[in-house]
Amino acid sequence: MRPGFIALCLLGAVTACAAVHRPPASVASLQAEAVTLASRDRQVRDSVIVRLVRRVQRRGDRTLDVLLLSGGGQNGAFGAGFLRGWRSRSDQPMPRFDLVTGISTGALQAPYALLGTAAAIDTITALYARAAASIAPTVDWWFWLRRTGGVVNTKRFDRTLEQSIHGRFRDELRAAFAEDRQILFASTDFDLGIGRLWSLGDELDTTAAGLQRTRRLLKAATAIPGIFPPVVIDGHVHADGGVVENMLPALDFDDYVRLGAALAAYGVRDVTVRVWVVMNVWSHGEPRVMTPSSRKQMSARSTGLLFYLHQPSTLDRLHNLARAVSAEVPGVRVQLSVALLPSSESTTPGAEQLFERRFMQRLDSIGYSKARSSAPWDVVPSAYRRPER
Repeated sequence: MRPGFIALCLLGAVTACAAVHRPPASVASLQAEAVTLASRDRQVRDSVIVRLVRRVQRRGDRTLDVLLLSGGGQNGAFGAGFLRGWRSRSDQPMPRFDLVTGISTGALQAPYALLGTAAAIDTITALYARAAASIAPTVDWWFWLRRTGGVVNTKRFDRTLEQSIHGRFRDELRAAFAEDRQILFASTDFDLGIGRLWSLGDELDTTAAGLQRTRRLLKAATAIPGIFPPVVIDGHVHADGGVVENMLPALDFDDYVRLGAALAAYGVRDVTVRVWVVMNVWSHGEPRVMTPSSRKQMSARSTGLLFYLHQPSTLDRLHNLARAVSAEVPGVRVQLSVALLPSSESTTPGAEQLFERRFMQRLDSIGYSKARSSAPWDVVPSAYRRPER
């Protein structure tokens, strides 16, 4: 057999076996599906409200605790450390959350935060501590042949998801779901150009297929576009939910109106929704002396600022939502608390690398110390003023 023929066969094998394929679609079919998915989104939000009402009735203290975990990649080590420090406090203990939402790395943290046990928090801490060896992707030197839509090999991450999202863990989560406690996370539907909400309690059934689907959804929700391969879910191309927003508020103003009306229907009033935010990424990019004549430098800087500066804008919007709900929705008050990763860490060695072990250890320590401190919560930052730290 000729060498050229063998090389052609190998090329065909590489591209055929690893390329990402999606079912046939057209703009018309996507527009039709958009209507169905809008209805599904409303159903998910309505189910969240129904369960929150039942949680208020279960708790009996007219309080709800909602935790929002942002994206941030390796910076999730800050969130893991913060949760561990928070849980260790006896004077200001970490609540038993009624709803946890997560974007990107926050989606991976959300199940452990919902369980909230010492074992669960220790597990997420260990996952980030081992991330350099067990999660960090390796360069796929054949990406130009495989056509996966990414440039890295995610076998380590796949293996970690399989080892972490297993039957026993599923059963622990389902026990929490049976109490109407919830997890929401999001991916970005690149076909429709929208964010997609996923309720883990509705996706994680008792079957092996449910486990596998959950792993695929979490992989999609954390897939950095152009670097990690996208994931095809229900015929649509999905990747990192952080493309839409880096934090998932779960409820908008109209949803809070619905929540207030549903609570009133059961004779429940004066409910306080305590919203706790852990930002796994700094709110401002690092200071940098720019070369104005460099188009490449200006373009790269613009991309970075577009990402970082929407963090304070998102938090400001959430702050205004809390004030609007408290002022205008009868029977519901929202309290907002925000824990920020110090923006000064953006200049620390390792900050621009992917899963750098020593940097992640530093962030874990910062998060733990912050949660244990006398001032764990921050004021909402402004996109027009650099924070002091």
